Amino acid sequence: MAKLSNILTDRTSPGLRLITPTSIAATGGSGSISANGTVSFTSASAISLNDVFSATYKNYLFLIRTTASADNIKIRMRVSATDDTSANYHNLGLRITTTVDRVASYAQTSYRIGEASTGKGAIQAVIYGPFLAAVTQFNGLITNGFQSPMENGFHCGTHNVATSYTGCTLIPESGTMTGTVSVYGYKD
Repeated sequence: MAKLSNILTDRTSPGLRLITPTSIAATGGSGSISANGTVSFTSASAISLNDVFSATYKNYLFLIRTTASADNIKIRMRVSATDDTSANYHNLGLRITTTVDRVASYAQTSYRIGEASTGKGAIQAVIYGPFLAAVTQFNGLITNGFQSPMENGFHCGTHNVATSYTGCTLIPESGTMTGTVSVYGYKD
């Protein structure tokens, strides 16, 4: 039987691997990368993660804990330290509070990846094939248990440009955000 320490460090075995960005850029605030690869940011109007997508992994898991001065947290694809701001992001979701609301946006300049508001938001999202020169897709789950009323739901979407992306930028709809983001690669 293999030792647990060997399984966790074996990059050839299937599973999740925490990815450390080569660099980050915090706009309007501060940001840092911990020794394990988790990115922390404070009062940022944007946080960019450079070189987290590569040929090593096809799909990626994002775990985000954040508070923001506006409801929506959005994401843009990025390559060569430049965001793709083309109007090719399409988004659909359900927001569940005391009612169920459909959330849709088409031909936007970013995905709506989740909601945080002034409460502590928790976002889990999977991005499919961002490094492949093909359409990039995503889906995610959100919860904001501190907002009244409590919001839960899911989002999914596509980016209809067949470009190989190496990074991304998280953006609050307006104002700033504070929190952490960890990116994991799915090893086949």
